[in-house]
Amino acid sequence: MSRAQLGRLALALAIGAAGGLLFERAGLPLAWLLGPMLATTIASLAGAPIAVPAALRGPTVAVLGVLLGSGFDEAVVERLLRWAPIVAALPLYLAVVVACALVYLRRIGGLEPRTAWFAATPGGLGEMIVLGDRAGGDMRTIALVHSTRILLVVFTIPFALRAQGFEIPSVPRAARLPAGPLDLVAMAACGVFGYLAGRFARLPAPALLGPMLASAAAHLSGLVHGAPPPLIVAAAQLVIGTQVGARFAGYPPLRVLQTVATGFALTMVMLGLVLASAWLLARASGLPLLVLVLALAPGGLAEMSLLALALGQDPALVAAVHILRIALLVTAAPLLFRWYEKRAASGEPPPAAPRSS
Repeated sequence: MSRAQLGRLALALAIGAAGGLLFERAGLPLAWLLGPMLATTIASLAGAPIAVPAALRGPTVAVLGVLLGSGFDEAVVERLLRWAPIVAALPLYLAVVVACALVYLRRIGGLEPRTAWFAATPGGLGEMIVLGDRAGGDMRTIALVHSTRILLVVFTIPFALRAQGFEIPSVPRAARLPAGPLDLVAMAACGVFGYLAGRFARLPAPALLGPMLASAAAHLSGLVHGAPPPLIVAAAQLVIGTQVGARFAGYPPLRVLQTVATGFALTMVMLGLVLASAWLLARASGLPLLVLVLALAPGGLAEMSLLALALGQDPALVAAVHILRIALLVTAAPLLFRWYEKRAASGEPPPAAPRSS
C-alpha cells in the first residue's frame, strides 16, 4: 500500500471514528456502524480524499462472523424445521422483488437493460458490481444504486425500531460470559481458519459464513466460551461503516444525487415488499414479524445480522436467509440475464416477473 493510499485510509478512519464517537455520545443505535457510515458518506460527497481498501472488509467481517457464531446454542438446531417455510418462499419473494425493481429502474429510472438488471438484483454488492461489469453494464451506477440501498436500509430499520421502543445497544454482543485468554486465541483461530476455508470452499460470503460456522462449531462443542470483546467488535464496525460511506468518493456530485434519488425510491419500494412479505410469512410460519423483516430486508448481510444480534432476534436465522439470498441471486442473475437481454433487445417490455429457478 502506497503512502497516498495509507493517507486516504487514515483520513477515512479518522472521519469514521469521529462519527462513531458522536453517535456513541448521543446514545444512538449501532453507533460504531452507523456513525462512521454517515460521517464518511458526507465526507465523500464533499470531495474528501478518502478510501478504504476492499481487502480490509474480509478480516473485519470475519470478526462479526465469529461474534455471530458465538451466539449459537443447542436451540438453533431445534429451530431448523421452523425455518422451512422461509427457505421455501425465498425464491418467489426474490423473483417479485427483482421484477418490481427492474420495472422501476427501466421505466422510471431510465437505466439501460444491463445496468438496470444488475442494479435491481439485491445480491452481494461486490458480486453484483463484478457481474454487471462483465455483462457490459455501468459499474458506477450499479455500485451507487446498491450502496444507496444498503445505506438507507441499514439506517432506516434501526431508527424505525428505536422509534417503536426497541432498545438497540451501540455495540452488540452475544449473550455469553466474558472470554478468557485461551478462548480469545481460539476465536482468532476460528476467524482465520474459517475465512480461509470459506474461500477455499467458495462459500457465498466466505468472510462471514466461514468464521461463523467455525465459531459456532467451537462453541457448540464446548471447546470455546465467551464472545469477542466489545472493543474489537466496535473496531470491526468502524471499518465496515467507513467502507460503505467511502464508496461514494470520486463520483460527480450531480450524478451522485440523481442516482441516489433513484436508489432511494427503489429502496422504499423494496422495504414495502419486505413488510408485506414478512407479514404473510409470519402468519404462515408463526415466526416473529421482526426477525422476518430483518431476514428479508435488502440490506448488507453483515449489517442485518449484526442488528439481529443487537436486538436478540435470532441472528442465526437472519444470517442464514441472507446467505441463501446472495447464493441464489449470484447463481441465477447471470443465467436469467441472458433471457431478459433477448427480450429487451427484441423491444418487448420488461417482464412482470422473472421466473426463479
